Amino acid sequence: MRASIMCGLAKVKRRKIPNLLMGICIMITAALLVNAVVFLKELDVIFNRAYEGMEGAQMCCLWSKGAVSCDAVEEYLEGSSQDFHYQITENTKTIDYIEKDGVKLSNGILLELPKDIHRGWELEENTPSSKISLLSPKILEDSEAEMPKKDEIWITTKIANILGLKVGDEVSLKLADTSVKVKVAKIVADPVFGGSSTNVYRMWCGYNMLSDFPLSENNSVSYLEIRFGKYSPLTEQTFIRETEEYFQMPLGDTLYTYEQIKGGYMSVYQMAGKVLCLVSVILSVTVIALALFLIKSDMDEDVRNMGIYQSLGMTGGQIIGAYLFCYGIIGTAGAALGSTLGGWMSKGIITKILGDMGIYNISFNGIKYYPVLVWFIVVTVIMVACFGAIFKIRRLNASDAIRNGIWKTDKKERKVGGPTYYDGGSSFEWYYAVRGMENKKVRYLYIAGISMIFGCLLSVCMGCLHAVKNIDREPEAWGFIRTDIYVTSLENTPVSSVIDELEKDPGVDYTYGVNKVYPKYQPQGKEEWQSMVTELYELPWNEKIKDKSLYGRRPKEENEIGIGLTLAEEYGLKIGDTMELFINGEKKEYEITGIFQTLSNSGKVIRMVTKDLDEFVEASGGFGDYMLVLSKSQDKWKYAEELNEKYDGMFTFIASKSNGENITGMLAPAVGTILAVLLMILVLVTENLTFLLVRREKKLIGLLKAVGMTSWQILKIYLWRNCLAAAFGNTLGLLAGTFIVPRMLTPYAKGLGITEFPFASSFSGGLAGISLLPVCIFIGTCVVVKVINRVTVKELVSE
Repeated sequence: MRASIMCGLAKVKRRKIPNLLMGICIMITAALLVNAVVFLKELDVIFNRAYEGMEGAQMCCLWSKGAVSCDAVEEYLEGSSQDFHYQITENTKTIDYIEKDGVKLSNGILLELPKDIHRGWELEENTPSSKISLLSPKILEDSEAEMPKKDEIWITTKIANILGLKVGDEVSLKLADTSVKVKVAKIVADPVFGGSSTNVYRMWCGYNMLSDFPLSENNSVSYLEIRFGKYSPLTEQTFIRETEEYFQMPLGDTLYTYEQIKGGYMSVYQMAGKVLCLVSVILSVTVIALALFLIKSDMDEDVRNMGIYQSLGMTGGQIIGAYLFCYGIIGTAGAALGSTLGGWMSKGIITKILGDMGIYNISFNGIKYYPVLVWFIVVTVIMVACFGAIFKIRRLNASDAIRNGIWKTDKKERKVGGPTYYDGGSSFEWYYAVRGMENKKVRYLYIAGISMIFGCLLSVCMGCLHAVKNIDREPEAWGFIRTDIYVTSLENTPVSSVIDELEKDPGVDYTYGVNKVYPKYQPQGKEEWQSMVTELYELPWNEKIKDKSLYGRRPKEENEIGIGLTLAEEYGLKIGDTMELFINGEKKEYEITGIFQTLSNSGKVIRMVTKDLDEFVEASGGFGDYMLVLSKSQDKWKYAEELNEKYDGMFTFIASKSNGENITGMLAPAVGTILAVLLMILVLVTENLTFLLVRREKKLIGLLKAVGMTSWQILKIYLWRNCLAAAFGNTLGLLAGTFIVPRMLTPYAKGLGITEFPFASSFSGGLAGISLLPVCIFIGTCVVVKVINRVTVKELVSE
């Protein structure tokens, strides 16, 4: 045992750099595995627990002040027997858009803060519900709550992330054809609409300062926020049913339930977490394969020393013990460090994600055992892998090992190959490099395989980043139907009467009619009917609309509907089933022809069609609304202003995004993080691999120097070998990552609620994918050969 320990320690000390590189690979593997396990098992739990700790509203309702007065709502709430706290924000103004450096966000709402903004944190017991304030916004961390002054506003973390704003920056608010410059006084968290999937952007001015801003053209919107004393889905549904009966009106999409609010926060980030988990698994498998290859190669290179140990009288068991001790030390240290780093990395990524949304109260109690589990798994795999090579020691021939440095003792006839002489037809470096690759096919196929994996991952990640940054170019893949300008009637003239005229406008690509209606649905086994948000489209659908369903097809007849994925899962509905809906005073059965997902409303929505939009929505006392989709050369914001001037007072033209900008602002940093991790690992792995493969040929390099070859000639030989294999594998990886893998991952993407895997090839992505890894290997080869060339010919050959 003592001899084994001494030899193991000597090997650790003698080959510091190879052992260090091996330890780095093991460390990376452990870190990635911890990250993958945490994201797979604990991400949803951590996110849910963190959001609950925010103690925000569990229900929100927004409505036009012209429909119901705030006094009537407050009177109803005060008379309710249910236990809840509430907050009503009455003084608001709609904002056409908020702009910073040319980037515009529509659906902005400016609210007025209450007089005492500190009461929300200084509540006393038995405080009346009407006196509790500031369910939103939430002040970040422990910063002071100071009322914004004149021409100052508070903005949410979501607005800050999308527009790249910080405290002290100046932004422009467009209200009633007037632009107002305001200063960002504080960045706060919005527990209701601060998530990635909601396209409502709230901001706050100081108490009694809303009147300093211009009047908005649209009706003001009031907000009701509720936090129940004891929340449950039954309590929530009871409140909704009683409120609809009291006011004799469906709440529809004016109501946001707790699941919708929380889903708006978490859905996109949970999707990003699953993608990061998948990437971590692929990378960890790749790196552990490299670590095992390093162990095998290291033992193959150390055969001569094993022969010496045996010739000095050490038994096979002692030699095995020495190598198990050596790799045990390296594996234990690397796995321990990697597991610790993996835990820190997981916490850091999750903290950064939630911090971007303004959530800082995060508990990681559930992940403390995962680093220990991963450490045990990685060390076990390393030790088991050692036996594959160690078993050869039992049949080691000491004489052959010392003289030839090889394991094999059986004499085999050498295969007769092609001509082995240099005919001068090409450069000797090229000829010698190709001959070397032919003689050592497995080694260079391994380089090509690693290059293919990394090239594929790199091109996929670059394509995903490009797709995420350009969601509005192809919003249908994310469940959105493209919108540019929303048109609604302000007088007694229906929009349908001028649609033909608008379609002939050279700036308009196509139009389609759309309204939101609120039929009721009675789930099987339930007594109550529930209001369902329904998007109503006019037939015939414009064929340019790329309405992509996850499953099935879009509805084409008035008795057909498509339903959101969350709705289908909640009620167990499938394609071909029927839903009985109560709408426009009658009950009617609809056949489900498609299941889709839209990240803007958690998928709890129905899509149906009608041949006459005006007639269908006549019951609500209005006309059908329409969407204008513009040609690519048109600026929607400027064009909407031109149309408003042209049709003065008859219609309102509102430029709008297709909900993509809020997801872009949130997902792009997450995808960028994945890409950064991939690039870091790519560089470490390729340098490891290059060092190993070139270092193993020190003796051959010495012989080449002895016959008179220059350092530059030797370098060119290894550059040809390594870079050719890497470029070949990388090209295959780029092709696979561009044309094959995205299609293969589409079923996985559908599980995330996206109709297609989010990928968009770009020139920069292709260039990076095809060149980065060969460049890394080029640099690594140059460094290693330069280091070896410092050693004398005698030392190289003798080793």
